[in-house]
Amino acid sequence: MMRVLTTDLGRDSKAALIMRFAILGLRDKFYSLRQMVGAGLPDHAVLDHLGVPDSPIAREATEWAATLQPEFVQYHGLRSFAFGVALGKYHNVRFDREMLYIASILHDISLGSAQCDGPRSFEVEAASCAHGWLCDQSYDRDKADIIHEAMALHSAVCHTGPRDPEGLLLHLGAGVDVVGMQIMNVHPAVRAKILRDYPRTGFVRDFGKLVADQADRKPQCHIAGLVGVGFGKALAANGLDRSC
Repeated sequence: MMRVLTTDLGRDSKAALIMRFAILGLRDKFYSLRQMVGAGLPDHAVLDHLGVPDSPIAREATEWAATLQPEFVQYHGLRSFAFGVALGKYHNVRFDREMLYIASILHDISLGSAQCDGPRSFEVEAASCAHGWLCDQSYDRDKADIIHEAMALHSAVCHTGPRDPEGLLLHLGAGVDVVGMQIMNVHPAVRAKILRDYPRTGFVRDFGKLVADQADRKPQCHIAGLVGVGFGKALAANGLDRSC
């Protein structure tokens, strides 16, 4: 059965966002406290599972993404995938690696390309552009729909409805890379390898500019709400680079 796809994301209220971030902060403190007593420690064995899927569509998605977005956004997509894989292993989530990879490498294509941007929230514009491209490649429609939703909702912290596994792991993986969400659940050796393979050089500055531009041009878009409650400060305060 064909699913109904997300067609736009509105701006969440300041109160809802503050409450949600407070809950997420408490969750991360719980993970940290549990690990202080030796429980729920991440496993470095996930190092063997971080490789990019070697399928024709994955390679084509990588190449297409590189024509649409600057290198620092491309690397963000690659890190988001790797962190998503690590957190998938940590939380024992079963997922499709190819679908997670495609969603990860393409999830911000609208930030770096006028071709994929438009009047709606950038997350939905990117999802729509990617969905059209996947359908043009004769990719499985059900899988394309799942990738669309993963991309469209990847930054939706107030979304409490169900997510497909790939959507959950893109949300978590991008969350690690952008604001350090659940950073403690990724083994330090895994973090170090990801940062060696896909450096974050200039990411905070350059990614912050792209997000601020979206918020300025589309004041009612989804990311504008996050910017309004301190997204820029959270981005700059991410301890990822200092944690390895």
